[in-house]
Amino acid sequence: MQAQPKAAPASALPARRQPLRPRKASPPEQPQLAPRQQADARQPPLACSPAPSSAPSTAAVACAAAALGLGGLLAAAGPAAASELLSGLQAGAFIPGLVGDDPLREGFIQALLLIFFSEIGDKTFFIALLLALQQPRSLVFAGTFGALAVMTVISVGLGRVLHLLDEVVPNAGGLPLDDLLAVALLTFFGVQTLRSAADADSKAAEEKEEAQEVVSAFGSGAALTMVASTFALVFAAEWGDKSFLATIALAAASSPTGVVLGAVAGHGVATIIAVLGGSILGRYLDERVVQYVGGSLFLVFAAASIYDIATGAAVQ
Repeated sequence: MQAQPKAAPASALPARRQPLRPRKASPPEQPQLAPRQQADARQPPLACSPAPSSAPSTAAVACAAAALGLGGLLAAAGPAAASELLSGLQAGAFIPGLVGDDPLREGFIQALLLIFFSEIGDKTFFIALLLALQQPRSLVFAGTFGALAVMTVISVGLGRVLHLLDEVVPNAGGLPLDDLLAVALLTFFGVQTLRSAADADSKAAEEKEEAQEVVSAFGSGAALTMVASTFALVFAAEWGDKSFLATIALAAASSPTGVVLGAVAGHGVATIIAVLGGSILGRYLDERVVQYVGGSLFLVFAAASIYDIATGAAVQ
């Protein structure tokens, strides 16, 4: 009998391969957005959103101070005058003297524009600018603005005296003498301002030199003394100035309340600009442009006064 071959050990046998089972495809993972990104996806940011600023700009400070000053003037004038002024600014066309019959609004607008463009680059402007470089700005503003406000009240009072004289003195022609005087003064200042615009640079340098001579004699001291000295200095420099006479002319032919509010507001804005950043403004603002705009405004308001005289005479 033949011997049966021995079975090979289990370790020697080749291992059977297990059939591969197909794996189930897992769903793709959804990208998880951060909470802030999801919020941005739902609500896109506005393209015109301004970047936050760390400190308020000079223009914002000037506008805020001018608004506060005008609000104080309205409060001091009483609720009746304030409501009349605000309603006049909202109603009617915005063409002073030519359209509309609100003397309070017209007086305010005319005085505001004329005084502002008359004071920019004036000797008083440079006095406030130079004093603010040496002394505390708040004290310089208080003294300068106080002097200009008192000067405005005096000039408006003189204008009303002329208006009362016109009512007392008989006039055979039927023409208002105070309005004619206002037209003459406005026309004179308009022509003079336009003529001086040609040599505006030399005139501005002369005004600045005179202001430096005045400021050089200015001393320092306590806060109240400094405010009083600034008040006296600006008051003396402003007496008989172009803006002083222009305010008299406007008050003689317009509403005294409107002229006071507009002139004081114009002085306040010009003084704020001089105290906060007059030297910076002088680098970018052409003095000729200011002179041409101011002279044109004088002539425009003179023409508006002539129109009021003509229409008033026609009605009578």
